Formats: sequence, C-alpha cells, structure tokens
Amino acid sequence: MNFQLRPLRFTFLARQPVHFPPGKAANVIRGALGLNLRRTSCTPECPGAASCPFRADCAYARLFEPQTPDEGPSGLADWPRPFVLRAAHLDGQTIAPGQEFSLDVNLFDLHPLAPLHLIRALSQLVDSGLGPGRGSVELNAVAILSQTVLPLQPVFENGKFQPVANLATVSIPLNPPSVSIKTVTLQFLTPTEIKGIPPHSRSIPFGPLFARLRDRISNLRRLYGAGPLDVDYRQLGDLANKVTVQSANIHHNRIERFSTRNQQSHQLSGFRGQITYSGEITPFVPYLTLAHWTGVGKHTVWGNGHISITSHPENDPIHLIAT
Repeated sequence: MNFQLRPLRFTFLARQPVHFPPGKAANVIRGALGLNLRRTSCTPECPGAASCPFRADCAYARLFEPQTPDEGPSGLADWPRPFVLRAAHLDGQTIAPGQEFSLDVNLFDLHPLAPLHLIRALSQLVDSGLGPGRGSVELNAVAILSQTVLPLQPVFENGKFQPVANLATVSIPLNPPSVSIKTVTLQFLTPTEIKGIPPHSRSIPFGPLFARLRDRISNLRRLYGAGPLDVDYRQLGDLANKVTVQSANIHHNRIERFSTRNQQSHQLSGFRGQITYSGEITPFVPYLTLAHWTGVGKHTVWGNGHISITSHPENDPIHLIAT
C-alpha cells in the first residue's frame, strides 16, 4: 500500500506590507483561500455549498466544504477537507514590500484540476489582499514538492501555467521498515489536540494518538485516493496500546480564531513539544511518517497536528523525515 498526495509550494511577492498575527498565519491564509475560491468557482446567486444544486461539480464545494453524499453510508458527518496548510513559519511575521515568502499546501485530492483551482484562487490575492491590512501579494510560482521537500515539478511560473501533461504525485509507502524499531521520538511542531485526551495532559498515550492518525489516513485515502486501508484495525490498535511513554516534554498553547462567516470564536489550542515512545514501534513508522504530511487531531486544515519523527533502531538514530 501507499498514500499519494501533491505537496504544493506557493511563492509570493509582497506588493504591500503583509502581517501575519502570532499563531494565526494559517488562519489568515485559509480565510483568504476560502473567499477567493468561492469567488472564482461560484455564481453570485449561489445559495451556498450545502444546498447548491451544482455542488458535485463545484471546486469550492469539493475543496472547501466537502460533505457526505445523501446516498449510501459514509461513517462521517462531514468529509475532511482534502488539504492542509503549512504556514507556521509565517506566524508573527511582517513581510515588507518587495520581499518574497512561501507557504505549502499538502493536497490529497488527486483530481488533476484541483491544483489549478487552488492556484487560480490564490492568484486573486493581488487584488483581494492578505492579512489584517489586506496587503496585496502577487503569486510568482507554484511547484510540486518531492518527498524530501524539494521542488519536483513546476506548475505555475511567470503568470502562466506550465504545460504539464501529467502532474507528479508523491507516494508515501505504508509498508513497515525492514529494521526493528523499539523507540521513536515525535516532535509536535504545531498545536495538537487529540480527541479523548484531556486538554492539559502532561503526556499523550500512544494508543489514542495512533487511532486518530490511522482513521484520518484511511478516510483521506478512501475519499480522495486509492481507497481505505487494507489492514487489521483491531490488531494494530491492540499493538498500539502496548506502546508506552518513555519521556514527555510538552506544553500547551491557547489560540483562538474568529470566524467572520458565523461571527464566532473557535479554539485552535493544543500541545506542542516532544514525546518519546517505547515498544514495538515498527508497524507504526509509516503512519507516523505520513503524519508529517497529513497532520493528526483537530484543525489539521490550519496546519495543526504537524509531526516529525526520529526513530532509534538500536543505538543508531535515523532521521526519517525532514522538518
């Protein structure tokens, strides 16, 4: 098995000052993306994605407000959005006019037009602006990234889409490594909140963490990729519950976002830091590696739950994924 995605790096040039509030860069970008995606995809008389008669063919509905179809069971009240933002490096930054900056969008929807819809929406920031001051930014380039987070294939340059017959995808294998791994250290790079774990816990049990990650990966693969995971869920869950916490050094961040659409505040809080787990880790390494791309827990679309891992087979540490 494998998991396919298209990691996209968007590079912008600031025409005016652009400020990203601390802890809220991804929220700023997500809001602008949603507004512009709707402007470029929907007609003014559209009643909204939930009741739109054309939602099956609407890029905004598919990418930003995916819903469970009426026909057939799904197991999900609402589908997870088919992308996550990676913009934490912009938190608290002010981009000066003439300065370039970039952000990444990990796209799980493998439809060939999905990247083009995102590009068209984010290119509108030159007019709609970005950040609290609505600073104008120009989209300079978009590239698909490799598994090592290096540019793999240009998609958009100099205001033009590149003539790409077949857009590349990154394929993450879900097979366990051949070497036995007994210890793994997880770096929680952005606020992470796991369902069922008290918000101020000093440690995170591995079992619930893996269960949420396994379900997220399987749902994304089922809804947007090659299909659900072909694994023994109960057996993996039992093995995960036997993994123990060796050490933990985490702290909790409290962040709120305000939705202009429904005029409500929402929590984006969670824990950050480092946890080392011990036990039979080998079967879980592919899922933990994939968490770098998918995130885990609540509010992953904002970039929450971003994880990197370091494994320690015997006494020879191997860094498995770049941060």
